[in-house]
Amino acid sequence: MVPTAEPADAWDAPAPASRGLLELDRGRFWSGAAVTVVVCAVLGLAASVVFDSAFDVGLLGPSRLVPDAPGLAWALTGALFALLAAMVLQLLVRVVPRPRMFFGWLVALVTVILAALAFTGSGDGASAVVTALVWIVVGIAVSAMLNGVLGRTLVRPARPTR
Repeated sequence: MVPTAEPADAWDAPAPASRGLLELDRGRFWSGAAVTVVVCAVLGLAASVVFDSAFDVGLLGPSRLVPDAPGLAWALTGALFALLAAMVLQLLVRVVPRPRMFFGWLVALVTVILAALAFTGSGDGASAVVTALVWIVVGIAVSAMLNGVLGRTLVRPARPTR
């Protein structure tokens, strides 16, 4: 088993020359990313059902995508957020030295923007607060799941035989 976690004190330490760069096992990564997409879709649907139907607090935002089915709109939005995040994470693994750090910041910033957008519309205060909380939960779910997937799918490339 190859450890993939970086030591806490290695923020700025250069990688040793003898250690090869880690690569992504793309098949396993995208299997985990697909499950993340499904979970985030169900999370969006659940949020819509709980708040729109059970508590009669209308969620703001993506219901404009499918006006007659806000649950479907939230499911599609959660799935799209997770899919785009997985694509960004795969790109970061290929091009930056600390993909988890950059990914964490990107997801956090996008989540903050989406949560803040809930307060820019004409909805009532309760709807804005609940919508912002849903975005925060979706952002945390995406970050946690994809970081977990990444931790299990980074592999050390096989050394060529001499």
